[in-house]
Amino acid sequence: MACFIAPAIAGIIVSIIRRVFKGADSKVNLSLLEVMLWGGVLLLAFEHLWHGELVPWPPFLTSMQNSVDRARAINEITTTGIAMAIAVTALWGGIAAAQSRLTKIRSIHSTAVDRQIMRTA
Repeated sequence: MACFIAPAIAGIIVSIIRRVFKGADSKVNLSLLEVMLWGGVLLLAFEHLWHGELVPWPPFLTSMQNSVDRARAINEITTTGIAMAIAVTALWGGIAAAQSRLTKIRSIHSTAVDRQIMRTA
């Protein structure tokens, strides 16, 4: 129904943070998180559009037309949507940690290779 709204809000926040703190992007790869969040939002929005749950006229979500359905939509946003945003962010954190670890390993390896070359020269 409306699960893509929470990741969209997270995407907006990450987009703002990335543009305000430009130096942070190179350190923690916020652009990857931004792409992951917005890609998920687009796929989910397309899926909801495909199933007729998203329409081009207000209130845009078919589940927001009466109060009973509104409560279900808000429940879906706060449970499923937030869980998806957290899962995407956790996946991004794992990717960022792996990249950092690989960078350190490469640095250590290249230093060892440089030392070996200097000894043989």
